[in-house]
Amino acid sequence: MPDMDDSGPSSTYYRKLHNHQPADERDRWRRALYFSTAVGIRCLDLLSDYMRYCLRPNRMGETPSYPINEESAELHHQAVKELLGLSIWLTMVDQLDGDVPPWLREFFIDCWAAADRLYPAPSSQEIMSTYEDDLGVGSVCEAVSTRLCYKLELEDTKGDACIKLGEMLRDNGQARADLLFYALSAPHDALDRSIEQLKNY
Repeated sequence: MPDMDDSGPSSTYYRKLHNHQPADERDRWRRALYFSTAVGIRCLDLLSDYMRYCLRPNRMGETPSYPINEESAELHHQAVKELLGLSIWLTMVDQLDGDVPPWLREFFIDCWAAADRLYPAPSSQEIMSTYEDDLGVGSVCEAVSTRLCYKLELEDTKGDACIKLGEMLRDNGQARADLLFYALSAPHDALDRSIEQLKNY
């Protein structure tokens, strides 16, 4: 294992990650596939929670109408992929200070590739290009929240519908960090069992 670069991140979290660098490309890919799968499941849960929040009855007991059809299902699928692509990026920037070391950058590149295999459209490159002008975690969370709110036609359901998803995504940072550490540190058989548990959650 290479020595730590003094110019890289020095946070306690990074030091924990550094001790669990993938052994080789095959190991890195398997761990990246786990991470993207697990985060994708979390993003599905996150979006479902957001939609339940938007579509719950108001104070008058009225439930907002929302179309359930093939088109809305496809939009929902694309929204999950968008959250997944951005969650990978958020994991990379919201827990680490300074430049991301090469070994970890390669891991995240594999995570985006795995995400594209799990959810082909839109591509991770398309997702990141959409938000390339938004700087910082807060701005990106606000931008995706507004974008997906209108894309899913939920803007009229609740007064805070356009910002709620961004708040939920931002508040999920510790869960992302925990998943990253587990993805890099757990034995392969434990990762496999974890995926099965997440699928049945």
